[in-house]
Amino acid sequence: MKRHDLRVLVGRGLALLLALGAAAAPAGAQQTELTALVGLRIGGELEDTASGAAQSMDESLTLGLVLGFQLGRGRTLEVVWTHQPLDVPTTGDDAGEVGLRLDTLGVGGTYEWGEGRLRPFVSATVGLTLLSPDSADLDLELLLAGTLGGGVKVPISGRVGLRLEGRGVAMLATGNAAGVCGGGACVLGFSGSGIAQFELLAGLSFSF
Repeated sequence: MKRHDLRVLVGRGLALLLALGAAAAPAGAQQTELTALVGLRIGGELEDTASGAAQSMDESLTLGLVLGFQLGRGRTLEVVWTHQPLDVPTTGDDAGEVGLRLDTLGVGGTYEWGEGRLRPFVSATVGLTLLSPDSADLDLELLLAGTLGGGVKVPISGRVGLRLEGRGVAMLATGNAAGVCGGGACVLGFSGSGIAQFELLAGLSFSF
């Protein structure tokens, strides 16, 4: 991913989160928190339609932004955006790799407890994932998405903190979606009805 593309991507994600937050911020929110995340996502398979073989999705970088609204009693409402770029090998006439981007937008929250230096929490979100092939000949695909995870928050100062989290990620095909397709043919299909992955994330949180 080029640096210019990364800056544009993060800028658009931040603008989207802020717009959603302005529209949906609860009247009773005690504080707003913005977290920038980076991590590693592993797991997941797609089926090579030419050979029928399962193609593993290699581990790859994950970027994310979280806009949270503290509701009190350890509860936080969150809007979460994550981005994963990856390459999946294929066989057949166009053997090589298919570049994919998975952009997920979810709504959910966390529940945390404890008042010490380490504050454990559990998290969950539901939303949608846009699967975007790099090739203009292949169609976009929209998937249902959900996450379930947990981690710890570590306060650094009154306004800044560290967030460490592990999450399971499930993405399910909608309608009659078959996979990565274009022009009436598919190069990759979903193994079962979707994709299951796991990610490890670390981030800095800023309260305001």
